[in-house]
Amino acid sequence: MHSIFGQVRTGSGALEDSGLPGLTEVMWVGPECLGVFAGSPALLKLSNGQWLFAHDFFGASIRERGINNTVQVLHSSDGQSWSYRSNVTNIYWANLFSVKDDVYLIGTHGDDFHIISPPNTKPMKGGPVTISKSTDQGMTFSAPKVILQGSYQTGPCPVISVNGTLFRTMEDSSVGVGALLMWADESSDLLSANSWSHSAPLPAPPTPSGKHVDWQEGSAVESPSGEVWNVLRVNGQTEEWHNKAGIAVLDQQGKQLRFKQWVDGPFGTSKFVVRRDPHGAALAGASPRYFAVSTNVTTQAVALGTIGARNNLVLSTSVDLLHWKVCTTLLRDNTGFTPADSAKYTGFEYPDWQFDGPADMLVGIRTAYRGAESAGSSNRMTSLRVENFRDLC
Repeated sequence: MHSIFGQVRTGSGALEDSGLPGLTEVMWVGPECLGVFAGSPALLKLSNGQWLFAHDFFGASIRERGINNTVQVLHSSDGQSWSYRSNVTNIYWANLFSVKDDVYLIGTHGDDFHIISPPNTKPMKGGPVTISKSTDQGMTFSAPKVILQGSYQTGPCPVISVNGTLFRTMEDSSVGVGALLMWADESSDLLSANSWSHSAPLPAPPTPSGKHVDWQEGSAVESPSGEVWNVLRVNGQTEEWHNKAGIAVLDQQGKQLRFKQWVDGPFGTSKFVVRRDPHGAALAGASPRYFAVSTNVTTQAVALGTIGARNNLVLSTSVDLLHWKVCTTLLRDNTGFTPADSAKYTGFEYPDWQFDGPADMLVGIRTAYRGAESAGSSNRMTSLRVENFRDLC
């Protein structure tokens, strides 16, 4: 169909131009020469077993037309065939979550080129934190409300519930890139700013070699001890120091985050999502495990000097969030590009994912593939069902 974003095609079944097993086209936007790209995939399984998929659009032509602050929501009854459901304006970089039967989007009002004035007179990344609610399973959403004033950036990062309190990560871009956590009682009015508290922003510490890095797009996770941790993507990785995540721990009473440590794992410089397994203890008779879907830095990428490549998507697991094991590679480029061209043109990035019962997971992926102008110029949204994922680990 034609839309304000260009020519948009929603998906049904496997990609026609792909031999990648299990990969489904959720949405394609084009023609690619228009400079309209799809970003920020977010997945949610509804209480009736159906699925919602949200994403936004980006690109210079989107900004020129003033329609870059919009989230599109799609629906599927099986996680494979997708159709348009709604648009929500004045929200960006948003994730989906639910409380009982109500569905929410939480993100920011603004993108990479937002200006808050006064007092700022130059562009700052992001904008105020906004939230929107649907009471009809994503058919319609309320006008997004501001719940935190300022300049914040994020991605579709998980909202978790710990003892009746919801937690969500965010970054304050007015102090560089300062990581923080927001929280609210899940029985409160989540559309009210008065319901939310937040920690002070924490910039990333120097690396062991003293190098300055930034962190962003963290996953809020309940640790084995019951603390709330922020597991963060790390920018500024190098050939000598890569596949890293940063962990900060929340002191909820003091409203502070403190740096815990750097972590070795399959975590390149692209957003990833970590989730605690709600089924593992019952199935295995052990403490719950953690799973992550991420793009990692391969040995080939290090040799080529392309450590920013996002063309190798992996599933990994951990028992403590500190030590990670790669279970399997979920997606790698099959276009026939040389490794250098694959790093340049193919991306399986910014994954969001959800458990689908005790055995499977569904992954939503921002995808640059077959026709994309670059690995960052994603022309598709795709979904990938991973069956019996525990057997892979």
